[in-house]
Amino acid sequence: MLLLPCLTFVGLCAGQGNFHDQYARDFELDVDTNNNKIADLSEFQAIFDLYDLNKDGQVPQAEYVKATGGVGAGPGALFALMDPNSDGVIHRTEVPAILHSFDVNGDGKVTEEEFIKHYSDLYKKVVAMHFSVGK
Repeated sequence: MLLLPCLTFVGLCAGQGNFHDQYARDFELDVDTNNNKIADLSEFQAIFDLYDLNKDGQVPQAEYVKATGGVGAGPGALFALMDPNSDGVIHRTEVPAILHSFDVNGDGKVTEEEFIKHYSDLYKKVVAMHFSVGK
């Protein structure tokens, strides 16, 4: 999804591995904006709104990459993994599906640990995609 600045992907390009602490900081600073240790739909929608630069209710991959200032293949690969229907555009109406992908226990909210687990899994997939491209 449209979560977090893509600074994490600097590590991807540099070949660094464990970002648990970075994901925890990202959750605390960028996702859990009311500091209650849980992210809900309104917080996920607020993140979406940050990336919807032209405020048209949709974020194509190019707009996401521009909004994050991302470079290289990492941000685009992350976007592709977060796009619920893989059509190259994330619509505001798809934000609940993105939240659901992070919500391990199905309670409609995302804890810091759920966030870290899912984002770590996404990162591993992006790394795998990055290394398989050159083969």
